[in-house]
Formats: sequence, structure tokens, C-alpha cells
Amino acid sequence: MSGALARWDGFLAQIAGRHHEVLVAAEAAAQSFVATVAAGGDVLPLSHQLMAVDSRLSDLERKIIDTWHAQVEQAIFDDGLGVADRDREFAKGRALQHALEDRREELEPRVFAELSRQRYAHALAAARAVVCGQCGVRRTGGVWFRATELTCACGARMLFEPGDLMRSVTAIGAHSIAQEAAVVEWRAMRAAGHRMHEIRPPRPLEAVVDNERAQIAYWRAYLSVRSRFEPEIARDPAMEIRSRMEAWYVSHAEFEEAWVAAGRPRLPI
Repeated sequence: MSGALARWDGFLAQIAGRHHEVLVAAEAAAQSFVATVAAGGDVLPLSHQLMAVDSRLSDLERKIIDTWHAQVEQAIFDDGLGVADRDREFAKGRALQHALEDRREELEPRVFAELSRQRYAHALAAARAVVCGQCGVRRTGGVWFRATELTCACGARMLFEPGDLMRSVTAIGAHSIAQEAAVVEWRAMRAAGHRMHEIRPPRPLEAVVDNERAQIAYWRAYLSVRSRFEPEIARDPAMEIRSRMEAWYVSHAEFEEAWVAAGRPRLPI
């Protein structure tokens, strides 16, 4: 192996190792903080903590391509290697960068999903029964994340107020738990987007449709979980997916020549 390739491999391994160390330490610190606010408290410091970690990890990710352009590409040619070698090694670095980006972006939802689960346990333990003001019957069972009107067996209506802690479960967990649950589809969507953008325009219709299909699969998985916190989403899941896809059709697909030439086809939802 040439010296340039050996140094490049060593550099990539160093970046991956350091990225992993920062990520593991950050998650451990975040989980320690979660334990202090599981029963209530301000979560803003946790957001600030994760923002700082995100910045550190992003810096490590950027070093891959910055170092490539500053040192590695020319060193490969200086070692007598060709364009094919250059392209292969660049793709290796880009693939690592994408993988590290995914790991970074998965951290925050994972942390907040755990916080939401712990708060839910505390809120459930402290939940009070609803007492009918007309007949005095106590109603227990059921979980509601927002103020909900209940109907007693006697016909009277009661307003159930879940309390601030249970309300925070939705505020914190609606996105994070749904995102955590749909992480496989999210990774596939990211990979499809990378594959499409690695092709120089004009891109073939198949690449555009592959990207579209992956996005729809992600939104379907994500929204099916989010609807547990926001029941209105379940009223018309197809409409919810279409509304989230619309921005992509307008701002991305519309500029793909093959998609436009094909009559702007949209996959059924």
C-alpha cells in the first residue's frame, strides 16, 4: 500500500475513534442529567449541552473532506496512483463522513426519548383518578397527554387535566420517540438521498424515485408513532405524508429533468 493511502486510512480511523469517544461520553453525561429532571425540572441545559456536543462532532466530520482537499488528493497522485484510486479513496472518506453524521443526529432524539419515557413513568405513578362531579364515581385507567373530556357512565362529562409532567411527555417525546422508532427508515432515507446526490445531473428517474420512496417509508413509520401522542395525525395519515412530501416535490424533484419529463409522477401513498 502506498504511503498516502496508509496515512489516509490512519487518519480516517483516528477521526472515527475520536468521534465515537466524544459521542459515548456525551451520551453518558446526558443520561446523568436526564436522571435529575425525570420527575420534573428545566431541560434547557440539556439542549445546550447537546448543542455543544453537536458542534464538536460536526467539526470532526468536516475535517475529513477538508483534509482530503488540503493534503490527501495531491499525495495520492504524488505516489503515482491514478484517478480511479483517487475516486475510490474519496468515496471512502465521504462514506465515513455520512455515517458519522447519522450517528451524531441520532443522539439527541435518543436522549430525549429516554427522558420522555422516564417522565412518563413518574407522571403515571402520580396520576390521580377522575371523580365524576355528578355521581361521584372514580374513573381510572387510560392515559391522556392533554386535557381531555371524558364521559361518565351516568352521562356526565368530566374534564381530565393530565398535569404539567404528563404534558411534557408529549412536548419532549412526540418527535424524539417517533424519530427513534423510525431510525431504520430514516437511515435508509438518508442513504437514498446521498446516492441520488452523488450522481451528476441530469439524474436518472430511478434515482429520484428511489429517494422519494425512501422518504415516504420514513414518514409513514414516523407518523404512525407520533400519532400516539397527537391523535389528529391518525385521522388521515396519507394527507399527513403528502403534506410533508410537498416541500421536497417543489424544491427538489421539480428540478430533476427526468422527473419533470416523465410528467412529474408521484408515488401513491
